[in-house]
Amino acid sequence: MAQALVSLFAILDPLGNILVFYLYARTFSTRQRIEAAAIAVAASFVMLAAFAVFGSEVLDFLGISQASFRVAAGLLLVIPAYNLVMEGQPGAGHNAGPSSPLDIALVPLATPLIAGPGALAATASFSESIGFGETIAAVTIVLGITFVALSAAEPLFKLLGAPLLRLMARVVGILLFAIAVDFIFDGILEFVEMNDLAVVPPLLRVPSV
Repeated sequence: MAQALVSLFAILDPLGNILVFYLYARTFSTRQRIEAAAIAVAASFVMLAAFAVFGSEVLDFLGISQASFRVAAGLLLVIPAYNLVMEGQPGAGHNAGPSSPLDIALVPLATPLIAGPGALAATASFSESIGFGETIAAVTIVLGITFVALSAAEPLFKLLGAPLLRLMARVVGILLFAIAVDFIFDGILEFVEMNDLAVVPPLLRVPSV
């Protein structure tokens, strides 16, 4: 569970999302910010739990192997990891002023900011590799941290400031890059083993004497 917890923490990025959430909800009252955070986290949990339960069945129905899915998950994580390292946030921020918490809670907060493609793919992959119970436990813990972080976005933003939050987000981005590489390599190795392929291509083998 420890690997899933660390990985999902990096993928869902509660600390990195503080700045983005603050930019979206800066015109809200404290009650509205808490409401937006609660709706976003609840919707994210439903989506992640659904992928943890039905992810494998959906893949089997579509004829997609777990190895291919792990590689796809790793590739999907490269984009938010790059954004975190280069820009200090998982995606582009917006300056529009929403009128109600629901205007931002489902889109873009719940998806793609929190439960984006990379998080959904990683959840399905972890559910298959370490089990549903441990995956859901890790998701619940990280989403709980996310709710607390988003609810306290304004005081944290004022206390830490944008530069420190971006620095912390960049550190998380580096970890996320490493996790993405692990997903890709694990998927490739699983594909090689599953298809009984040699690691060295035939043309590159040294001919026997």
